[in-house]
Amino acid sequence: MRTPSPTTMLLPLALCGGIIAGGEARAQVADDAAARLGEVVVTGSLIPRPNAAAPVETLGRAELERRAVLDASALPSLTPANSGSEWQVDQLGQPQTSGTSQFNLRNLGLGSTLVLVDGRRSAVSAVAATDGSTFVDVGTLVPLIALERIDILKDGASATYGSDAVAGVVNLITRRRVDGIEARVRHAAADGTGETALEAVGGGRWLGGDLVLAGAVFHRASLGSDDRAFTQAATYGYAPWAAVTSFGQPGSYFRPSTGGFAPDPDCDDPAFGKAFRASASDPFCRLDYSDFFDLAAGEDRGQAWASWRGALTPTVDLRLQAGWARTETTVRQSPSLPILAGSPVVPASHPDNPFGEDVGFRGRLLGAEAGASTADFAYDARRAAAELDGGWGGGWRWNVAAAVSRQTVAYDKPDVIGSAFANALRGLGGRDCDPATGQPGQGGCLYFNPFGSAQLGTGTPNPAALIEDLTGSTGLRGASSLATLDGLVAGPAAEGRWGALDVAVGAQARRSAFRQDWSDLANAGELLTAGLSPDFGGAQTAGAVFGEARLTLGDRLEAQVGARYEREAGTGSLSPKAAAALHLSDRLTLRASWAEGFRSPSVFVREGAQASQPSVFDGGAFVFVNTVTRGDPDLKPERSETWTLGAVWRPFEGAVVSLDGWRFDYRDLVVKAPAQPLIDQARADDAAGLSGTEAQRRVQRDATGALSLVELDFINAASIETSGLDVAVRLDRSTRWGRLWASTQWAWVHSYEVRLTVDAPPVSGVGSTNLSNIARSLPRLRGEAEIGWAGDGWSLAALAHHVSGYRNDRAGIPDPHIRSQLTFDLVGETALGPDLSVSLGVRNLADRDPPLAQFALGYDPMVADPRGRVAFVSVSRRF
Repeated sequence: MRTPSPTTMLLPLALCGGIIAGGEARAQVADDAAARLGEVVVTGSLIPRPNAAAPVETLGRAELERRAVLDASALPSLTPANSGSEWQVDQLGQPQTSGTSQFNLRNLGLGSTLVLVDGRRSAVSAVAATDGSTFVDVGTLVPLIALERIDILKDGASATYGSDAVAGVVNLITRRRVDGIEARVRHAAADGTGETALEAVGGGRWLGGDLVLAGAVFHRASLGSDDRAFTQAATYGYAPWAAVTSFGQPGSYFRPSTGGFAPDPDCDDPAFGKAFRASASDPFCRLDYSDFFDLAAGEDRGQAWASWRGALTPTVDLRLQAGWARTETTVRQSPSLPILAGSPVVPASHPDNPFGEDVGFRGRLLGAEAGASTADFAYDARRAAAELDGGWGGGWRWNVAAAVSRQTVAYDKPDVIGSAFANALRGLGGRDCDPATGQPGQGGCLYFNPFGSAQLGTGTPNPAALIEDLTGSTGLRGASSLATLDGLVAGPAAEGRWGALDVAVGAQARRSAFRQDWSDLANAGELLTAGLSPDFGGAQTAGAVFGEARLTLGDRLEAQVGARYEREAGTGSLSPKAAAALHLSDRLTLRASWAEGFRSPSVFVREGAQASQPSVFDGGAFVFVNTVTRGDPDLKPERSETWTLGAVWRPFEGAVVSLDGWRFDYRDLVVKAPAQPLIDQARADDAAGLSGTEAQRRVQRDATGALSLVELDFINAASIETSGLDVAVRLDRSTRWGRLWASTQWAWVHSYEVRLTVDAPPVSGVGSTNLSNIARSLPRLRGEAEIGWAGDGWSLAALAHHVSGYRNDRAGIPDPHIRSQLTFDLVGETALGPDLSVSLGVRNLADRDPPLAQFALGYDPMVADPRGRVAFVSVSRRF
């Protein structure tokens, strides 16, 4: 892993202490104008008043502390309404997003939840998920110590916020004011790994306003798959669904004389501890790769945050914000990647070829003896915002805000160079060899020996310099940016004994850009596993006008209507919304909403291109094929319709029970066109004697007839209809023994129907891993419960987390059942003085392994935490 310099990583903390100390020296007594700076931040409405009609879940600082969240990337795991996020590392399933984290409310897609900081947008990550999703990287936005709370609006909100708010909104609300300096040191440890976070926040009066500075440094030691028995293929008898592959080293060879494969003659040699054959007649030399991956990636992150708010005049306030983050993530993977692009030919003239004929190589460059290789990710994120807020007479206020944000990525992953590898198999490898004029195996021209004899010393050895010459890198350098300008006017339009009518109107302009520049090798399709990755870049602008009205009749009825018209990339979308809250009594409120929403296609799916290697059926066998999916500038916006119906009951003081039913109808989803129908159509066209058809043009084969490339497009095709129920209960009472509280919240999914095309039959995705469709893992029921006590400087809380069992729809596995899981946490805190507190706790108290899922590493990384028991300690001090 690249280790940031101590100066760079500790700079946020030093700035926090030094500048605040200087600010305090110039502190002033707050005047009336400064006192006016307190405000109500409302998520889900343009009108700055509490909104009883919105189903909003709130996580405060105390909840985050009790859940031992050391890093903001784990925030998506805290709400039961979220499922299918890529917040944990998974180099097998999501290789291009390691080190990022995102929300996925209702499992409607990584980009279908709008993530805000104090109500303002941020740029999406500079990488995209393997399905083409772009998303806001939660871990880089704000240091946790600078957060006041997190609001999670579990309702469609395009009428208020525009594109991307299909499934809901997550709003990170930062601290407006801090007196003095707070410092916090936290550490969490599990068997084989640990995390440490150093954080500080400070504030005071500075230049007539409230200044808040925060900094954080986070470090995680990697947890390897070889540290857990449940990941090991040997645990399951080297079952075909486990971490085993027929692309081994030693490898296997296609012999034209027999029309079949034969294993390397040295496959069974005990020197190759991870090589094996499934039986004496197995034609493949297989590899157990279960030792070479990370369950928790090694990661370093530094963050800095600053905000200032002051009164420019008695009626105008100015607020400034700036944030920075750098994340460096290193993830382990197999010693070298499987060679998927065809079968390179080892000629009969190769001095180590024992078969006496040209053979096709099935395997990889390096075997287990070389140890794990690594992929490196480095993300830089920056954000700045300025906001003017003023008031007129009669309670009217105006607001103008501008924000800019940007994320860059450097992603380097080793892969085999196709032409260099082919040349080396013919004895024309090495940096000192000219393949056009050299002689095989002579002078500076070298043979690469793919056979086991190279390792055993009985054949031609492979020098380290030759291995280096055969290895290239993805070399991705990408950037994403966003600039926004907002204006809003809000106030009371009418008021009387009957109630009040508040209105808000506004406009927004946005410009987003996205580019990815890959290495020349990736551009040329030379990398045998990564395939073809073209460079691209693009930008699009959006403009919107919107309005909202809220009618309050007495203290019984609140009605809200709103609409937003937004035009982006030449396509306009109108999003209306209506919501109401009826207070039947002081203790019982009914609420309901209806809304239409949309999500504009991203720059990535309009202008970009993405390489991937799906498994397809061709020529009577399943094979991996290199594909490249290209953007389409004519894609339509994704559309949605949302209904909610709920109730909030307060049976007695300190008790709140909420029940909300919801339904989402999401259509015209942008997906990758499937490769299999195109391959089938090309074969049918060939059989019919046709030439030059669309399918034949897109399906490319090499001279032997093997698939070499399939060209695909992003298309509008799929739809999702889902419904369910959210339940939350909270009790909070003060007694003579201290404060007691208990809470529970659950998300139950009633239905989740996916259609891959308009005419396709629906497929149920609820209670499934959804590997065979566009959704992600979706257990039917998720929830947690908590009980706690606080008094006399002590507090103690116990938490329980439950995930219901679900099924694995991966093809070819003998047991699709994934059992339910119940884990318990315990956390306690004590005050050692007026300014010093210590908390201790344990997550997964019983040290439960993840439920067995017949994935390569034995668990589902979108649902389960592979670390087991985690003990943590936190020390906080105020100065």
